[in-house]
Amino acid sequence: MKTLKKSFFIVLSLVLISMINSPYSFASERYKMIFIVKSMDNPFWDMMIEGAKMAAKDLNIEMKCLGPVKPFNVEEQIRFIEDGITMGVHAVVVVPADSRGIVPGIEKAKKSGLVVVTPNTKALGSDVTTWTGVENEGSAYVIAKYVLSSLDGKGDIIILEGAPGAQTVMDRKKGFEKAIKEFPGIKVIASQTARSSRVEGMRVMENLLQQFQKIDAVLAANDEMALGAIEAIDATGRLNKIKVSGFDMNNDALKAIKAGRLFVTGAQRPEAQAYWGVVAAYLALKGMPCPKEIVLPCPVVDKTNVDYYLKMAK
Repeated sequence: MKTLKKSFFIVLSLVLISMINSPYSFASERYKMIFIVKSMDNPFWDMMIEGAKMAAKDLNIEMKCLGPVKPFNVEEQIRFIEDGITMGVHAVVVVPADSRGIVPGIEKAKKSGLVVVTPNTKALGSDVTTWTGVENEGSAYVIAKYVLSSLDGKGDIIILEGAPGAQTVMDRKKGFEKAIKEFPGIKVIASQTARSSRVEGMRVMENLLQQFQKIDAVLAANDEMALGAIEAIDATGRLNKIKVSGFDMNNDALKAIKAGRLFVTGAQRPEAQAYWGVVAAYLALKGMPCPKEIVLPCPVVDKTNVDYYLKMAK
């Protein structure tokens, strides 16, 4: 992601240059932050950690990156926040595993005077400094409409939902459903969670393939579930009959599109979400005004433009 890092640094340099003569404090204190993801079993979160570390290096921040041992365990995330308070960190940058469940931890951090930023997933019921991410409902709508249009608006489809409780998962399902309503010839024959996991995506899809002899498409709320579903479908010899979509644009998804196995995904750019989340926390600690939301684009990636994204990933 060298191109992305270069653009980040150019924009950041311009921001910092513009603040040289500002009335705000720019003491040389080295800030301490913790960056918390939802799990450590998904390349998406690895990419977010990479983006956070990139920002920490550029801004000379002492950064500790953490993720729950049990994927999507919000109680463990809250313990990380509590440990951060004890450690004396200045800011918490957390991707909520559960958008409402994380609120007690956020409130504890705020009462301790910490800056709180939530990249990727919003916290519902607590005010934070900044949220950075993509517009999940709108992006999911675009991806679903792309898939359903390719079926000429007719067919039986399956929705693989992500881990319950996260705002991103709820919004993506809303986006899928919004698109489906525009195609009366589309029938949703199953909609269930595969917990955002490749292993679960394969297991759930194996069961659904036994239940349904006719499946035209699978709308998966992330790439990991999509890739797991593809493994199950391929094992039955039905991959040429079923179109599978993902969401996230991890490297394995790009390779799957190139190989003609995954139909489409959304370029969510997790490293960018994390990078700008850390930048927002840094600026807030400096006393600078920060936007409440930093919304990043989520372009559609398919066989027509996958080479561009593969090149960028290298």
